Amino acid sequence: MRFTTAAIALIAFIVIFSIFVANVANLVGIDSKISKRLDAAYTRGQQRLQQQQQSEEDGEPFRLDDSPRHLMWFLQISDIHISLYLDPTRIPHLIDFCNRTVDIIRPSVVLASGDLTDAKTSNFLGSQQHEQEWRWYREVLRETNVLNKTTWLDIRGNHDNFNVPALQAKQDLFTNYSVQGKIHPRSYLHQEVTKDGDRYSFIAVDACLDPGPKRPFNFVGMLSMNETQHIINLAEQSRAMNTNYTVWFGHYPTSCILTPGLGTSGIRNLIGKYQEGYAYLCGHFHKLGGAVPQMYTMQNEGFLELELGDWMKNRMYRLAAFDHGQFSFVDLQHNQWPVVLVTNPKNALFNIPGKEDPHAQLDSSHIRLLAFSPAKISECQVKVDREEWVDCRRVSNELFVVRW
Repeated sequence: MRFTTAAIALIAFIVIFSIFVANVANLVGIDSKISKRLDAAYTRGQQRLQQQQQSEEDGEPFRLDDSPRHLMWFLQISDIHISLYLDPTRIPHLIDFCNRTVDIIRPSVVLASGDLTDAKTSNFLGSQQHEQEWRWYREVLRETNVLNKTTWLDIRGNHDNFNVPALQAKQDLFTNYSVQGKIHPRSYLHQEVTKDGDRYSFIAVDACLDPGPKRPFNFVGMLSMNETQHIINLAEQSRAMNTNYTVWFGHYPTSCILTPGLGTSGIRNLIGKYQEGYAYLCGHFHKLGGAVPQMYTMQNEGFLELELGDWMKNRMYRLAAFDHGQFSFVDLQHNQWPVVLVTNPKNALFNIPGKEDPHAQLDSSHIRLLAFSPAKISECQVKVDREEWVDCRRVSNELFVVRW
């Protein structure tokens, strides 16, 4: 118990110190060029939003009824930590995730938000990039054929950047062994367009230090001025592609990303300027050793920030969905079945004012939920408060509805 308490105290100290350092660094000031770009982006976004609202008023009502349209879901996995020395079950469990979980849930996208490998030395005190760990990561994705089932969007975490002197250096194994690394060694944009014409953008934010120091000196991330400008370019590109909804994701929580030039709000200031951004999804903190199992917040800039627990020890993953413009999610442990995500009505704690239609749930005609199971789902029922259980009707393989 003493060891556990000491470990949690140490982790808490590192996190608090990292947040302090990041916020002090961000006090340096705001770069005028970046500030003007973001202010202009916000103004254009407001005009765009007004046009969309007017178009919706003039067109067919966007109602949450029993239709399977305007529905998209995806998965997130973080802090996998494939290790040469620890816990050999991480790999077979990841294989099962790529095989069974992905096969059953059939996500449009899987976000792998960093710390793909462990990169520790044999005595667990130092750090080193091990090519074998990266080979195992690549082999899992290839052998499970997961890349032909979904779009796998991976990004670096601090462990993937231990002892990496520069991009394209021989120690930079992410570039050679990851899915996205060869084309996108750092931050990048991916867009999904559904058969209903809805456009979903995923913007990956790589805040890894350059060069990547040894363990434990890169617990904090940083965006250089050039990388910040690149990320703004990605957001502008996404907007030019007429995206409806944007999900930002990265390894580091925004609280421990140094962002010179963006002021005290840091990267949150950037994300908040793009009104189509609904959430920032991340990992890194590993539930603070179990002390904070649900690290969720609504940032003042108007988007959700949702840290996902680790795969390394807790085998966590996330199912998230957009249903007629409403964003919802549930965090799950691997092999926890059945998987259920209620998309309407969504959890009121995670309503996103100014982005989600405040009348959509109130005016909706049906309760809507996604349900997945390795066994055939023969019956689905819901109960509201003290009312009786009622049967849901299956609209598609995954969507169940009932009038309310």
